[in-house]
Amino acid sequence: MIRRDIGIFSVVLVLVSALAGSASSAQVLLFDPVPDVTVTAGYSYLDTQRANNVFYDHSGAYVDADFAWWLPTVIPLQAGIGVTGSGYSQRESISFSDNTNLYDPYDQHLYSDLGLFELEPRLGLHLGGERGFFCVPRIGAGLLISSYAVDQLRTDSYTDETYIDTNYHTGAAFEIRPAIRAGYSWRFVSAGVEGSYMYSWGNFGAFGRNAHEYRVGLFLKFTF
Repeated sequence: MIRRDIGIFSVVLVLVSALAGSASSAQVLLFDPVPDVTVTAGYSYLDTQRANNVFYDHSGAYVDADFAWWLPTVIPLQAGIGVTGSGYSQRESISFSDNTNLYDPYDQHLYSDLGLFELEPRLGLHLGGERGFFCVPRIGAGLLISSYAVDQLRTDSYTDETYIDTNYHTGAAFEIRPAIRAGYSWRFVSAGVEGSYMYSWGNFGAFGRNAHEYRVGLFLKFTF
């Protein structure tokens, strides 16, 4: 009789402990509506399908704002949205003679300005603790808007007049971007380095139908 009572008490104790552990885990896995905010800036390199047809600077700069929420899962996943953009500008000196027109000094240059802007849903896996070194592999995909203004030197076939013409274009594309972030966390503030590769396809006007972009930069993350 005593052994049976002890056995029943042990089973009840195990069940109570399991329920308490489950409740504790449930509290840990509650969804936090306040996102982690990360700001990144750095160097970017762009290559397009028709890189040789239109002049532009392959090297540029980018900024990235990332808003990520912890998911209520056992695996430390973060889902969020990234708002990011990169810019590429170049000036090319030209020399041409045209007896029918006089150009001021500013007209002796060709300018190229290209911008990429993305709205990118993201999913990342956090490897590491709240403090110390950590690593976050991430995947993102979303909408890309490209916009450019590129000067070109043209000659009128009837008047033989040489002039500068600016080609404008705005188009949309789909992009996918794997990335990896590594740094050190002081719990509420983190800092480190981030790298990514982006492939996109869509309407890039004179630059073709697809583009590749490589990025490396420094980030600062705030956990609230």
